[in-house]
Amino acid sequence: MKTMSRYAARRYTTLVGLLFVICVSAPASSAQQAGALADPQQSSSQQSAVHESVESPIRLLTNFVEAGGSYEQLSNGYGRWSGGYFRAVVSAGKNTLTAELNGQHEFGDAGTYVDAGDTFNFSDAWYGSVTMGSSVGGVFWPRSRLDSFLNRKWLGRRQFITTFGYGYDHAKDVHSDHSYFVGTTYYFNAPWILEDGIRFNVSNPGTVFSPSAFVAVTQGTDKKYYVTLNAEVGQEAYQVVGATSVLTRFPSQTATLTWRQWVGRSWGFNLIADVYHSPYYHRGGGSLGFFKDF
Repeated sequence: MKTMSRYAARRYTTLVGLLFVICVSAPASSAQQAGALADPQQSSSQQSAVHESVESPIRLLTNFVEAGGSYEQLSNGYGRWSGGYFRAVVSAGKNTLTAELNGQHEFGDAGTYVDAGDTFNFSDAWYGSVTMGSSVGGVFWPRSRLDSFLNRKWLGRRQFITTFGYGYDHAKDVHSDHSYFVGTTYYFNAPWILEDGIRFNVSNPGTVFSPSAFVAVTQGTDKKYYVTLNAEVGQEAYQVVGATSVLTRFPSQTATLTWRQWVGRSWGFNLIADVYHSPYYHRGGGSLGFFKDF
């Protein structure tokens, strides 16, 4: 129905912002596994007998709850977006469980979206994730959505990760999307992470092809701060802007800055600012949330 630029971009800054430290660091031992699962963007502390142990500067973002609100102003008479969210991430053995509740007001309509997911570590090199969600109200929310990813860690420190994904989005009108994703993540020795990815989206009816691509750079260390700059360009096949209004087949660009800052040992804030551009409207705003580790 659309590219990653509206719903999926939001999921990128929330989910990937979480998962970017959920799957990269493989545990150095089974006893360590519960406290340091791997994420699609975390350099590995997993070492075999022939590798010298290397402590990763990137650690797992897990075992926390977060709540906050968002506000976006749109041009060309499209009004504003506003909403609130609550999310939780909990690790249990080889699993990292996520859940989110998101209430949103957009384009003169309002609705609530709920999703839940699991990231599972199959081995020190392989991990995957599945997230499913649905909504009540809000024609802009999907009726149902599925996102799945399979990840492989490479090289001596497991610092290079390849990701393949599949997604399905069933809208509240006649449209539906099938998306296919391929991406990479590299963890440098210093606390820097580089990500890139391409999403191939096919929307029906009409078999409309709408690709998109992004590049993201993250700098920071767990329990201190993370700053991520994400830039995306792509095509949108359909964007629902009202009960009877749909924008079709147009390019868009999005830039997002995320700042996750620990203020105390176990709490802090998550600030997101983003700008969006398309031939139909511009959008600017962000969100502010507070998190508590446990």
